[in-house]
Amino acid sequence: MRATETTRTVTRANVAVTTTLTTEDKINGTIIAAFFASGALVGLWSFASLVGGLVAAGGPLGLARGYVQALTGL
Repeated sequence: MRATETTRTVTRANVAVTTTLTTEDKINGTIIAAFFASGALVGLWSFASLVGGLVAAGGPLGLARGYVQALTGL
């Protein structure tokens, strides 16, 4: 199986740069994007959980009180 290549030419400030992207480069870019996307999903889920906890506890003080009670068992 041969790797396909994509050639791009970018001209800026009177300088032309030609790069070649292989299939491996494209796959690596896709994997990196998937890692960033999964990190963003985890962050959104944790934020939604925190907001849900705040609402259920009746505000930040209720959330802190419940957290301390859960840690100490009182």
